[in-house]
Amino acid sequence: MYGMYVAPLLKQFGIKTIINLRGANPKSSWYEPERQICKNLGISHINSPLHSRRLPEKEALVTLLKAFETASFPILIKCSGGADRTTLASCLYLLKIYGKHGLDKANNQTRFWPYLHLPKRHQRWIKYFPEFFAESHNGTTLINWIESFYTEEEFGEWLKKRRLGSTWRH
Repeated sequence: MYGMYVAPLLKQFGIKTIINLRGANPKSSWYEPERQICKNLGISHINSPLHSRRLPEKEALVTLLKAFETASFPILIKCSGGADRTTLASCLYLLKIYGKHGLDKANNQTRFWPYLHLPKRHQRWIKYFPEFFAESHNGTTLINWIESFYTEEEFGEWLKKRRLGSTWRH
């Protein structure tokens, strides 16, 4: 976040929780100022790290979904650029809330307009995660599917079968 410039926006929109998808980075120049702004404004700051170029690990997905359950709303989901990991998190939130009926809404998050999702080569897998869930969830909820069935290896195989093996960093 951009130091003193973001505080008025957080106030204006009444943000109660920030979910930081970069994870805890106490040695980075942005991390402590971000936490301090949150502390000063009474905003919860939750670290839920995701990678943008590697397929998501089960634990990371579960951590994020649990953050959605404990967060006070409205929330701001953020990463470095606000496009790739944030897109995935937005998709997951919509699939968590609406299940398979949220597939169109989740897929909309992966569009350039109006969400500005323009992934680099090894971030293109993000676009396919909602479809993978839709094809393999067997009628279960997102959290149950992730905890009981999802593996990054299976997602990788699913992508490879569709000739999408170059869409993530192995």
